[in-house]
Amino acid sequence: MEDNIKDAISANIAVHSAMANDYNTIEPHFRPESIKRVDDIIQKLHKESSFSKVLDLGCGTGFMINIVKKYASEIVGVDVTQAMMDKVDKSGNASITLINSDTGTVELPQKHFDLATAYTFLDHLYDMKPTFSNAFNALKDGGVFYADLSPNYYFWNDVKKVDATKQYDPILQREINAVLSKDAEIEAQFGIDKNIFQTAEHQKHIKGGLVEEELRDLLMEAGFKKVEFIYHWFIGQAQLINDENTEKTKRFEQAEIMHDYLTKALPVSRNLFKYIGFIATK
Repeated sequence: MEDNIKDAISANIAVHSAMANDYNTIEPHFRPESIKRVDDIIQKLHKESSFSKVLDLGCGTGFMINIVKKYASEIVGVDVTQAMMDKVDKSGNASITLINSDTGTVELPQKHFDLATAYTFLDHLYDMKPTFSNAFNALKDGGVFYADLSPNYYFWNDVKKVDATKQYDPILQREINAVLSKDAEIEAQFGIDKNIFQTAEHQKHIKGGLVEEELRDLLMEAGFKKVEFIYHWFIGQAQLINDENTEKTKRFEQAEIMHDYLTKALPVSRNLFKYIGFIATK
């Protein structure tokens, strides 16, 4: 397993070093509506816990840091790719420290942080268990671990079962292309070998996504006492919010209504959401 972990780390460094200069412009989670969604979650967590010390695991170019630094006094970001961390904006009142290291082995102060985050990152790990243990040990009692935008196994598995030789409505065709052709797209755009890209996102491309039940078991094994899951981005949401035949505000209202209905239908509806996240409490 140790060699597999090293391979995943090396692949991540290679992939994200190549993507660092373009990452903030090509990744959809940097769009204003996506930032607002996460900011709303962070605001709610801040109201509930008044966190001040934050640990951001897999911090990349600073997506989460840019949001939490409005609320925190101290932030520590950890990432294996220095080229990504070089893009982090350290301006503002919060003290920001960046550590170039693997999140599973990095040495962190124990019982120090109020909040740990991992955004669109967990699928990059070959083994999530060491990172979960590190997050747990670094959090104070009552601290919260928030992770989000990881590939949902139940969605990916259903899409992979579809006969890709046939043509479908654009709602489904878009997702088939995203699931089956993303590695080829990245290879064409950045010259990254498909096999390296797949190794860099082991939990997504090799294991097929994150499974709620497995995540719960790993988090509880690490010591967390409560886990709430978040499902995000239902199939067809992109087409709905980008429909120029409808006024923009109305599009987003419709998307929110659909999201709320599908969320109320969980767990039956979970295979309709592309991403999974969680809020785990120590």
